[in-house]
Amino acid sequence: MTNKTNSIIKIIAGAVAAVLLLGILVVLIQINASLKAQDDTSVATRATDDDVDIVVAYDDESANGDVDEPAVTTAADLGTPEVTTTTAATTAEPETTTEATTSAAATTTTAQTTTAATTTTAPTTSNATSSSNSNYSSATGDFTMDTSGITDIEIDWHSGSVTVIPYSGTTIQVSETSSSTISSSNVLYYTVNKYGELKINFIKANNFSSAGISKDLTVYIPTSMSLDELSIEATSANIVISDAQGTLSVRDLSVETTSGNSTIKGITATEMSADATSGAISISSCTISQELDIEITSGSATIALPSGTGYTLEYETTSGTVTASGSSLKGEGRTTVGTGNLKIDVETTSGNVTITN
Repeated sequence: MTNKTNSIIKIIAGAVAAVLLLGILVVLIQINASLKAQDDTSVATRATDDDVDIVVAYDDESANGDVDEPAVTTAADLGTPEVTTTTAATTAEPETTTEATTSAAATTTTAQTTTAATTTTAPTTSNATSSSNSNYSSATGDFTMDTSGITDIEIDWHSGSVTVIPYSGTTIQVSETSSSTISSSNVLYYTVNKYGELKINFIKANNFSSAGISKDLTVYIPTSMSLDELSIEATSANIVISDAQGTLSVRDLSVETTSGNSTIKGITATEMSADATSGAISISSCTISQELDIEITSGSATIALPSGTGYTLEYETTSGTVTASGSSLKGEGRTTVGTGNLKIDVETTSGNVTITN
């Protein structure tokens, strides 16, 4: 009985031990499965986070106009469809933007080129000086220009004549004529700078195709203009400035000729100067308030002042004579005729100067 009981107890104990061992094994299996599930979730999360970081980084670079090839390759290697789709869309957008920008830039460039060509080559009208963002504007050929902003006129002419005519109009009108054909390379050239100086030249600088051509320039100036300076320099050309009404007023009027004659009539000026080399000067019916300078080399000058005009004359002659109010003066000296603030300075070499009033 005792042996039988012991056998039963051993069997029961073995069964209990087996059950406990099985329970422990089941628990261990469940714990292992739980840990594996957590690891898989963590890996998936990290992979997803990495994918997001790659896409965000690429998007940021695309927005800045930079395409990061390594980022695209990495996203493709991950094999994530969402990343691939996003990358393709993002890449397409910068290409479209670039093409639009390039087209816009090309359009802008074309427009600017057309404007520049018009400004440079076409005869200018009343808006010739309207470009306030540039230092000067220029053009060629005959033109009509509004007087707004113009304070100085400077003319440089070769061979032919220059005639300045004050008139009652409101615009400056400039034209040239010739007995020969005036080609496009021989037309006058003019500029207007930001300081209001209008410069008129016989031809464009460094253009020597005009050899042998003679041209006559005519400039109409409104008498309503308030000119600070009118300056004319001519070679082998005559200068005529004549105001029959005596209504054009200039602060500083100057003419200079080489192998040409100058005639000035009816102009009101604060200061006036006339130089001639191998030429003659004639000044008449002009009102000059402060100073008159005359310089002659191998030429002559005749100055007819308004009746009763007094002046102080300073003169210097070499092989020439200055005649003032009937008195013949040579050498170097100073004399006063009547009373007045006008100062006349005469210098002559191989030439005579006559002053009457």
